[in-house]
Amino acid sequence: MEELAVLDYAKSKFEMACKEASTLQLVNNFTAAFTAVNVIGLLREAMTDEVMDKVFMPLMNTKVGFLTDRTGKPNSRGEVKPLYSRDVVRDAIIDGISIGLLPTGNQMNIIADRMYPTKEGYTALLRKLGVKYFIDTSYDKGQTPGFAEIPCKISYEHNGDKNSFSITATVKKDSYSSHDQLRGKAERKAKKTLYEYITGCDLGDADPDVSVVDIPYADVTNDEKLKEDLNNSANKEEFRAKKSDPTTASQDPRPNPGNPEPSKTQAFNNASQGKPNWMRR
Repeated sequence: MEELAVLDYAKSKFEMACKEASTLQLVNNFTAAFTAVNVIGLLREAMTDEVMDKVFMPLMNTKVGFLTDRTGKPNSRGEVKPLYSRDVVRDAIIDGISIGLLPTGNQMNIIADRMYPTKEGYTALLRKLGVKYFIDTSYDKGQTPGFAEIPCKISYEHNGDKNSFSITATVKKDSYSSHDQLRGKAERKAKKTLYEYITGCDLGDADPDVSVVDIPYADVTNDEKLKEDLNNSANKEEFRAKKSDPTTASQDPRPNPGNPEPSKTQAFNNASQGKPNWMRR
């Protein structure tokens, strides 16, 4: 009975915090800081260690809950990273709830110790804003190995404003990536872009498939030729990678996954209202 009482109390606090969070105006509202403090306080009060262990930790790495980049299983390099700690999960959930996401339905992921909204998460955020939209995703037009470039046309209606613009979503791919997987990643980037365009709020980005490659250290103290090449290299990290693996010396450098900025003629006609120049009708 005591355990049920504790969980009921935590549930009521959690529901109250979620209701408070739904009133947060993340853009151009100075008083939102006071509401945010209250939301965080309620959540920390509700999400005790006991509640975390019984309610939220079992949701980790499940589709009904939320996914992370630490599953406790070997990665592509055979390394096994431990599951995220209770404190990291608690902070990530608090971050998610503060912007309107829930730790269920895979609305958020935890990647590199931080919370990131998923495609489902941006779908939920856009729905709460009352945005009606349609995203037309095309096929991969990219020519660079390891990356897909998928054109997306976004048409939307919000607060009486009807508009459309296009982006090129650059996403990572490998030999196992299917077209549906790539289009799903492109759709997430499109929804993220639409959310940022409407709210002016950037929630960050991450790709759970991206791994950090350790570059071996090379001592160039007594190698004048190598130092000259290194100094002339536009990308020192790329040069070190080529030094450690000569077979990759002829390959093109990996592009910046960010979207390229188009010419001024492609900018919005209403750029004076602060709309990004890289979006085009």
